[in-house]
Amino acid sequence: MGSGPASWRRRAAAWFVAIVAATSAAVFGCADHAEAHDGVILTLHGDGHGSVWVTATWQDGHPVTEAVGMTMLATSSSGGRVGPAGLQRKGDALTYPGTLAPGEWTVVAEMGTPAIGRCQGIVRVAAEGASAAPDQTTCAPPPAAAPPPAPPTRSLAWVWYLAGVLVVTALVVWAFFRHRPAPARRPAPRSLRPRR
Repeated sequence: MGSGPASWRRRAAAWFVAIVAATSAAVFGCADHAEAHDGVILTLHGDGHGSVWVTATWQDGHPVTEAVGMTMLATSSSGGRVGPAGLQRKGDALTYPGTLAPGEWTVVAEMGTPAIGRCQGIVRVAAEGASAAPDQTTCAPPPAAAPPPAPPTRSLAWVWYLAGVLVVTALVVWAFFRHRPAPARRPAPRSLRPRR
């Protein structure tokens, strides 16, 4: 490998490209990931025998695979109350570990993480020996409010990102050339040496 000025320029250019690419991916990639799923859709299920569970999907159709924090509160038509109780993940479902007594229950399930969600529905539990029918209630998040009209001037946030990238790059290149070994001086040709 050469050690002349051209070689140093190539190395500095490679450093510049690598830093710009890494910084751009970090700044703009994280924002895309955070906004990938939008809201969460919750579906409340009851099997008619007292078992209650909730399934959760993102609005884009993907299942919620992250750790979920969710509680359930059930109130019967006769005034009985169960919960708030934490729901436990079993496969794709978040289940209430107990069972509800026979009767008609108003069940409210609330999610705190990884998104805010709420679902309320009626769950009917049949008496022992009676035929049971499952219940299901799907709760989608409310439609997002229309964004305010964009101001006539374009956002200049990208200018600050670019300025940061350039400053970091300049510092790295400065440090890189600061430790560059000084080139060896060659003796002047005889024709240019002073005559005695």
